[in-house]
Formats: sequence, structure tokens, C-alpha cells
Amino acid sequence: MGLGAVTLALAILVVIAWLVYVIGQSRARRRRREAAAPNLAPFLTDEELETTRLDRVLASALIASALLAIALPVYFLRETNRQAAAAERFDEIAVDRGEHWYEEFQCGDCHGPTGGGGGAAFVERRSQIATTWAAPALDDVLYRYDEDETRYWLVFGRQGSPMPAWGVEGGGPLNAQQIDELIAYLDHIQITQDDALAAVDGRVDRELVRLEGAGDAIAAAIEAQRAEIASLEEIPAQVEATGGLPGALEEALGAPGLCTEESALLVGMPCDDPAPDGDRDGLSDGTEPVLTDLVEQMIDAAPPSDARSLLQQIPAGAPEGAPAFDPANPFSTAAGGTPVPDLENAELMVTEFTAITRNLALTNENLDRLLATARSGLDYLEEAADARRYRIDFDQIAADAFDGNVEEARRAAGLYNAYCARCHTAGYSAGVPFTLEAGSGAFGPGLRGGRSVVQFPDIEDQIDFVVKGSQNGQGYGVNGIGRGWMPGFGTTLTEEDIRLIVEFERALP
Repeated sequence: MGLGAVTLALAILVVIAWLVYVIGQSRARRRRREAAAPNLAPFLTDEELETTRLDRVLASALIASALLAIALPVYFLRETNRQAAAAERFDEIAVDRGEHWYEEFQCGDCHGPTGGGGGAAFVERRSQIATTWAAPALDDVLYRYDEDETRYWLVFGRQGSPMPAWGVEGGGPLNAQQIDELIAYLDHIQITQDDALAAVDGRVDRELVRLEGAGDAIAAAIEAQRAEIASLEEIPAQVEATGGLPGALEEALGAPGLCTEESALLVGMPCDDPAPDGDRDGLSDGTEPVLTDLVEQMIDAAPPSDARSLLQQIPAGAPEGAPAFDPANPFSTAAGGTPVPDLENAELMVTEFTAITRNLALTNENLDRLLATARSGLDYLEEAADARRYRIDFDQIAADAFDGNVEEARRAAGLYNAYCARCHTAGYSAGVPFTLEAGSGAFGPGLRGGRSVVQFPDIEDQIDFVVKGSQNGQGYGVNGIGRGWMPGFGTTLTEEDIRLIVEFERALP
């Protein structure tokens, strides 16, 4: 509480005290006159009314007025700071709530827990191959876009990428206030401009390494695709090997002479002939060795999956050399980790056996289509390895735009890939195997074949455009109309680096 507010509070307390005093005196006089009827009791004399009592009232009013005269200016002088503090507190609340939305809607799963960038699962449309889409950093986004432009991407998302619409207008879950709070959080986590500039060389180096290792990356993708095809071809044998295991598990838990009331309940069966349960864990002594054998069979026969991984945890925690389920031990993992009751692991077996066999059956049912898609994807990757569309001819770019200086050409290419390719090169964010020629166009227009020169006959106009970005409804270059989608890079790149990028773009074949 500020000084002005304290002074005002004291003035109010004085007035209240005076009122209490006056009312108390009035009641005291009334008690003294109770012997007479109210209309016959003598009132105060003129001398008392016009001197003593009036003086007290006037003195009290003067004191109160003096206090108010002091308090109000002090309160007024403190009001600006109070309003600023209140606004700052509102901003802090918005940041806290924005952080909550960032975590609640798992933005960090793609953009990194601190907004430094990451990746998102994505199926590349031309090849139908699952890949990881490079999600951009958000801790420097407000250097590239203003708040309104950032709000647009949050509300409507980016079609053709894993970025969904988050705003209500775009069909997402967040209202306008929540989007504003999310932007407040993004503003809070922005790195300094010095850090943004210092990161440039590292990003350029990574892009050049990416180009140098592109052939190996595609070769690895080809091997992974071949492994995927091989795993699909094994599905029929896996269906046959695992098909009878859920039934055998149901019999072990619910058949007369093997069941207990607890185990039969796991498979929805009555237990008419309960079997002995020496360790009193809810599984009969005869059932436990059967379960050990069944879980090992399922692990051996099933393809890799989350369900199989959960089953592998059952014997993994058992004493070395001991069975997963032991009639003398009520816990399957008593020798390591957190002990898990045998009955819980039996329930886990029921759930995961069902999941494995159901998924295998669905995959087998669609096997022809899945194999055709996988083989088509392999053909795409092999063709991409031969075509090397990601390749940039540094020597040619150097000769065309940099007076033969290959180092400048390499830096220009690295800068372009680090800051421009996401929007202007098709497939770039999906990974090297899916990257087409530099400047082939994606979210932004294509830049090949002299497109930049046509749009900006004067190179200085293009440099200025890259520095500032586009403004919604404002013209640029020759007949260009901005939509606010082109970010400005003047705050994160030096003018020399921006000039290198522009010269690179103007030289694209």
C-alpha cells in the first residue's frame, strides 16, 4: 500500500472516530434526559450550540479537510506508479497463464520445452513416409513477426505442416484472451537480440553439414524403409504365432482347476472349481508357470510395439534365473524396481495380449495396401538418392553471384537454408530425402529462374523487403501485395548476411 493510500486511510479513520464520538455524546445526553418526556426535555442553549458544540464540529471538519488536502495530492502523485505496478502485475499473470497453455496443449512437444525448436511427427504426402518435421524455434519468433502476425499463425495454423489451428476462429480450442496470453509467454521467453545474432554462424554451419551429409541421410532413410517393408512381410507369420496366445491366457486364468475368483474376473469368467493359491496373490499355483511361458512366447512372436515393451517389463524385474511368475512369490518384480503384484501383471498381460493381436489382425487385413505404400515410398527414396535435388552447386553460384568466391557462396547457401528454405524450398522441413531444389517454393513463392529479379528489378528493393518483411495490404516490388506472411530479418541478421541471401536467391537457376 502506497503512502497516499495510507494517508487517506488515516483520514477516514479520523472521520469515523469523530462520528463515533458525536454519536456517543448524543446518546449520553439522551440518557441524562430520560426522566422527562422527549418533547418536554430542555435542549441545548444557544450559547452551547453556537460556541462549544459548533467549535468542536468546525475543528473536526478542519482537521478532516486538512488530512484530505494532504492525502489526495499524495494519492494522486502515487497513482501513476500504482497503475504501472498494476499493469506489470497483469502482464505477469498473462505470462503465467500463457505458460500454462504452452504446457497444457503440449506446444513444447514440437517446439521444445523452452521454445528453442524441435520436431513433430509427420507423414510426407508425396512419399507417404513417416518423418520428423523440423518445428521452428519460438524464442525468437517476435524478431521475425509482430504480435498480430504471430497471432495469425497461432489462430489459423499452417496447412501442409503439423502446425494445427489453435484459435477458435481457425477451429482450435483457444479463445482470443488465451491466444493473447500465449503470445505474452512467447514474448517473455524471447532471447536477446545479441543471442539471436550470435546464433547465426552456428545455424549456417549446421546447414552446411546437413548438405554434406545429405547422401548418408537418404541412405539411412532407404535402409529404414527396407526394414519397414521386411517387418510388414513378417506380419502373417506373427499373426499365426500369436493368434492362439490370448485364448491360452484366458484358459489359464479362467479354466476350472486353474482359476481363482480373482484371476477369472480378469477374463470375465466364473470360477466354478478354484485351484490352490499358495502365495495368496490371486493366481493359482498351477497358473503361474503357464503365465511365465505365455509371456515369453508373446514377446518372442510379437513385433516391436509399446504393448510388447510393457510385457518385457514383467520378466525384466524378476530375480535372475527365476520365472516371471513364481508360486512362492506374490510379486513379479520383487528383486528389482518397484514390486508389482502378480495379479496386476496378469491383468497387464490380458490388456497387452489383446492390443498386440488386434493390431496384428488390422495390419494383416490391410497388408497389401500397406506394402504397396511402403514399396512406393522406397521407390521415392531411391529416386531422391539418384536425383540429389537438395544439392547446391557452390561453384556455379559463386561464379554467377559472388565473383567466384566459393566461401561467400557457401555462407549464402547456409544462410538461405537456415532462414529462408522453410518457406521457399519445397520439402525442406520434412528432411533431406524430401527436399526439392533450393527456391522451389512452399509456403512462400518459388524463387528460381530469375523470379526474384522479376519481382525486384533493383536489388536494393529486395534487400529492404527482406529486412522489413511484408505488411498486410501494402505493396512491394513489382505488383506484389503483402499479407504479413513474409517475416523481416533485419533484427536477427546483419545487412551483409541479408545481402548474401538476396544475391544467392537472384542467382538461382
